[in-house]
Amino acid sequence: MRRLPLLSAVLIIALSFLAVPAGARADLPPQVPGVTLRTYDVQIELSKLCTLKPGQTPNVDKLMPTVDWTSDADFGLTDMFVTEVTGNLSAPAAGTYEFRLTSDDGSRLRIGDTVVIVNDGRHAPTPVDGTITLTAGHHPLRIDHFEHLYGQQLRLEWKPPGAQAFTLVPAEALSTDADVVRVTSPGRKECESGADSPGDGLPLQGVHPDHTLTDLRPAGFEPQVTAMAWLPDDRLAITTWGGSETRLGEVYLLSGVTGATSPARVTYKKIAEGLQEPMGLAYADGKLYVSEKSRLVELNDTNGDDVADDLRTVATWPFGGNFHEFAFGLLYRGGHFYLNLSVAIDYGGATTVPQPAPRPWRHRQDRQEDGETRLSRGRPAHPERHRVGGPGDDLFVLDNQGGWLPASKLVHVEKGRFFNHYTTPEGPFDAGVVSPPVLWLPHNEIANSPSTPLLMKHGRYAGQLLFGDVTYGGIQRAYLEKVNGAYQGAVFRFTQGLEAGGSTGSVSGLTAPSTPAVWARAATGGSRASSRTGCRN
Repeated sequence: MRRLPLLSAVLIIALSFLAVPAGARADLPPQVPGVTLRTYDVQIELSKLCTLKPGQTPNVDKLMPTVDWTSDADFGLTDMFVTEVTGNLSAPAAGTYEFRLTSDDGSRLRIGDTVVIVNDGRHAPTPVDGTITLTAGHHPLRIDHFEHLYGQQLRLEWKPPGAQAFTLVPAEALSTDADVVRVTSPGRKECESGADSPGDGLPLQGVHPDHTLTDLRPAGFEPQVTAMAWLPDDRLAITTWGGSETRLGEVYLLSGVTGATSPARVTYKKIAEGLQEPMGLAYADGKLYVSEKSRLVELNDTNGDDVADDLRTVATWPFGGNFHEFAFGLLYRGGHFYLNLSVAIDYGGATTVPQPAPRPWRHRQDRQEDGETRLSRGRPAHPERHRVGGPGDDLFVLDNQGGWLPASKLVHVEKGRFFNHYTTPEGPFDAGVVSPPVLWLPHNEIANSPSTPLLMKHGRYAGQLLFGDVTYGGIQRAYLEKVNGAYQGAVFRFTQGLEAGGSTGSVSGLTAPSTPAVWARAATGGSRASSRTGCRN
């Protein structure tokens, strides 16, 4: 810190010669100059730094060139907020670096795994200094900060080796990940409290004690999985993302994924490539079908080697080139395909105005026989919805929170219903009465970005729905009942502790064959092929 007793200062100087310099990162993804600023509206008067509950979407998420902020416009909020600053610091040479963090109110600086400065508590703008020995190169940087009331400030300065005075850390010494989608959401965000516990105020931290978890990722195989489908012989087909601006999506067949298995017993074979963000996969009448951004594709193997050498277009739909115009949740039933088309959104999450393609319908039906594409059931919902055959063989969709939705929800799809998402130009149902959902999923409390629901057919949860979550993580369980002809129910935390997606256990989809087990996937960078949760009957 800035002022220390002489004995302590001498001790620190002596120990600094024994310290191991913080190592630089060698595996950075594409970068842009600056840092990422995320601001969370906690709406309570904090007296010290807090730990935010995991899985919450920030109110503000933006790229900033340097850390030197004093205004409401800089932070995006006025009072009672928490700030997270993340990025990478580029050390031009090895040596001892001094840093000065000035803040109103409390703040903390981490570089790599080292806490360099703690400047906590309520106070006016106050500088605190700290020192760290670095190797040359990039080092992860994080600043935590909170604002109580009446003015705010955050400024990061440094004194590199050989410098005589502190100066603002320049943009060229800072970087953050490029080409990220900066999603935000309004409303109050929460800090952890002493009364919170896993499953009661906080996400669960481990696997359900009644289940076993098997990681099925073969060594060296880390696909970014976007969809899964079972073949009659218990092979598992998966699609991979491939990027927003490219046609690098692939399809794999995995064997050895059921029964008493392990990663060493799982084998995989690529059977198709060159697909544009495939997000739906279904097996029907002896063939695999894939939904891309703008079409439904039939995979044909003409020489019996399990590799598709003919990709036949079955149906097409309008596509305006927006990164978010996905085709989700492919389902085959009775000679027809059902899927969901996302509306276009801007970076940050707002619905694009005007929509770049005439996609006013959200739920479509594709006839396998003649490729006819037409409106089938439902009315426009919000981006990122998924369809499943549910209890009573009905259709259900999980709809994500956004511009027209205060929280995510589970809806029962029937002809003539409208689920409260408006577009420009106007959709054909915008004047309709909004249909209530089956379940509301309180935002950031039990859901944030829920994924494809899965109907359980075995065990004590038979007839109930499970669903994962890309942001909140883990698996949740939806209990449904029908009252006076309408579905209603409740939602429960089910399990966490899944490897996919890191500490939150991000789960972008679930599937199950004819056994009491569930296969989970993640579509984030470094995602896993699948994890299997075995459920005891």
